[in-house]
Amino acid sequence: MNATISAVKRRACVACTAAKAKCTPQAVNMCQRCARLGKSCTYLDLPQTKRKQRAAGAPGTDSGCSRVQVLEKKVDQLMAQLAALTGQNGQTPPDDTSAPASTSASNPPTNDLGLPRNPEPDSTAIAALLDAAKDPSHGLDPPTGSVLQGQPSIVDRGLLSAAEAERLVMTFRLDFVHNFPFVLLAHGETAARLRCQEPFLFLCIVAATMGSAHTLRHTVAEEIMKHVTLRAVVRSERNLELLRGLLVHSAWYSYPGERYHPRLLLLVQLCISMLYDLGLHRKAGLNADERRALLGTYWLSAGFYGTLGRPITLKHDARTDECIESLASTAQPSDRWIAPFIHLQSFLSTIDDVYASIHASGGMALVPVTRGSLQRQFDIVRKRVEKDLPGCPPSTANAVHTSIEFIAIRLEELSLRENLWTTDPANPVRTTMLMGMIQHSKELIHAITSLPASEIAQITIPTSAHICAAVGYMPSAVMTLLNIITTGSSDPVEAQVQVQAVVNEADYPALITALATSLETKFGGMSPADREMDIVGSLCSKMRLLARCYPYQVRAVVGVGFGVGTAVSRDLGQDTSMMGVDANVDRSAGTPLQAAWPSIYGDLDDMFPVEDIQWDALLSSFTGFG
Repeated sequence: MNATISAVKRRACVACTAAKAKCTPQAVNMCQRCARLGKSCTYLDLPQTKRKQRAAGAPGTDSGCSRVQVLEKKVDQLMAQLAALTGQNGQTPPDDTSAPASTSASNPPTNDLGLPRNPEPDSTAIAALLDAAKDPSHGLDPPTGSVLQGQPSIVDRGLLSAAEAERLVMTFRLDFVHNFPFVLLAHGETAARLRCQEPFLFLCIVAATMGSAHTLRHTVAEEIMKHVTLRAVVRSERNLELLRGLLVHSAWYSYPGERYHPRLLLLVQLCISMLYDLGLHRKAGLNADERRALLGTYWLSAGFYGTLGRPITLKHDARTDECIESLASTAQPSDRWIAPFIHLQSFLSTIDDVYASIHASGGMALVPVTRGSLQRQFDIVRKRVEKDLPGCPPSTANAVHTSIEFIAIRLEELSLRENLWTTDPANPVRTTMLMGMIQHSKELIHAITSLPASEIAQITIPTSAHICAAVGYMPSAVMTLLNIITTGSSDPVEAQVQVQAVVNEADYPALITALATSLETKFGGMSPADREMDIVGSLCSKMRLLARCYPYQVRAVVGVGFGVGTAVSRDLGQDTSMMGVDANVDRSAGTPLQAAWPSIYGDLDDMFPVEDIQWDALLSSFTGFG
């Protein structure tokens, strides 16, 4: 070390300490780094510092000097803290501001390797860094305003008349809210204000109310996805208008119909994501629209995900109950209709959780206990719900009753799990449950078939899923019963009576053909290709196909074990039977020569080759709403 350098033990200079850089003395009060950077170099002697600390606490010392020393110590601490903050961002702290500008310009700051350093932040940059350190998030807040604000609407472009727009908004406000009371429009709300102030909500309301056969359906669907893509995805906009619009569009989503519903799943997931981003799950003092949006997101997502067998991410919790209770005291009558929807959906989620916990090992013994416990809970929920129904409009009551019948079907679902009944397939508990499933499915389908055309157009996606489940569960229960009868009976005559009773009770082809006819009132004037692009239209065509395939499936089941043939007369003028008669069977043996099948089955053999029918795949498109 240079002999001129003081032999007093020193710490690193203030500038090198702040920069966390190596400090090598070059001369008295100057280190190599500060000399290279043209900075002033200040050393604090360790012994001197310690003496000052001792002197500060000694009696009789000057209080002014003591305060100066304390302030110097605080400055050192602040410099070290600033060095730590700026070091995390790859910046060098301002350890000296006295260097001439010409020196900085001619000799840009470098690190110990001789590479240029990032520019040292000024006081404004330091303040921004300190403010940023207080916020653990990254980046800017997402925008809340619309990037499409001020764009001409479909009315402005002349695609939809102002009068029709007002009619559609009025229809939504007065009628559609009965089936989905989670997005309300204020009394006197107009389409003119909506399309200017809430254009996305306006588009979603138009899409829900205009009908599947409307010529603008494709155009409106594209406009909606333009908003979703540019606003919700690209710019990450988050606001209540977007959430309410997504709820409306998802609740009455119909076009385009896609296998496994990828777009609809995306829209529902966006509802959940936006709810959390807006903080509605924890925010204090929610307004009425926010409470309805939270409950609507729960009802829609839990119902749709449960039908598809997806995990339900939004659960019924204390915030759900708080919102229901708060809305019960508002001046809006429809707020009292929300509770039945939520309570029934919550119970359906409970059924899903219970059924997921039942395993094949020892499952048959658990079925009666589980079924009885769930039935008692359901009786309580049903009584609670039906108490609120007298004040509801007929369409609301119909939607609630559809959910009740669907729950009644689900209570019998364990009877279809073959692995639970391997030791006793014909257990009386199981056969009773299977017959219950057939009866409740019929009641649900009859209820939908009897709806007026105006209410058919208002059916929501969750209700459509319940209808599909009934269409799929019913033939599954019938085939299971027929298998039990034909394989377990030793008396052919008695078996024939039982088979006939099951088939007559179901009356399945006529039942779902009538259902498809009722639902197809939505598609007047549409081509078959356009109907297939609609979710309900596609399901209706599959219902008719089920009606044609069902008799073949019945014949395939009951034709075994009866000692009878499966040939059916091809003479369409003859009243043929699905279970053909073997001419060699001796009547005296007790085997019936005539199977009393409904005549509707008699004209099918020339229509479908049996081997081409993919029954299981067709059926799964209903039980899984696929």
